Amino acid sequence: MVVRTRMNHENMTILNIAKDPHGPHLKLEVTLPDGKEVIRWGLVEADYSKLRNIVTHNHFDRLDGNYYYELVPFTGVNLDKAKGKQKFIANVRCVQGQKAAKIEFECTERFAGNMEWFRLEVKGLKDLESLRWENLK
Repeated sequence: MVVRTRMNHENMTILNIAKDPHGPHLKLEVTLPDGKEVIRWGLVEADYSKLRNIVTHNHFDRLDGNYYYELVPFTGVNLDKAKGKQKFIANVRCVQGQKAAKIEFECTERFAGNMEWFRLEVKGLKDLESLRWENLK
């Protein structure tokens, strides 16, 4: 019998969203119980476009220089009753001082699956070795 323990992961700080010769990606700072790591999170074009739109939109009346975005390590599933298919929902937070705005977006099944892998399987920095930023530049 395999027992899966769920980690209560902190949100991942979005350092950059960009494209390079390897494709679209997020550069994330991840905090785990054994430390911090900067990783490259590969994206498909649909997720890249939605996330890019989120991080370029003003989510408060005024954004000064002290704001940042976090990727929340949880996803949800909604059933589109009209079309009979699942919609995967992910969340980003825009944080400015003491206030934060939660922004939901429809993501691909791949993105949701990767988020579930992170939430359920990643226990420490060793599990992220293949995603380390230094290894993938």
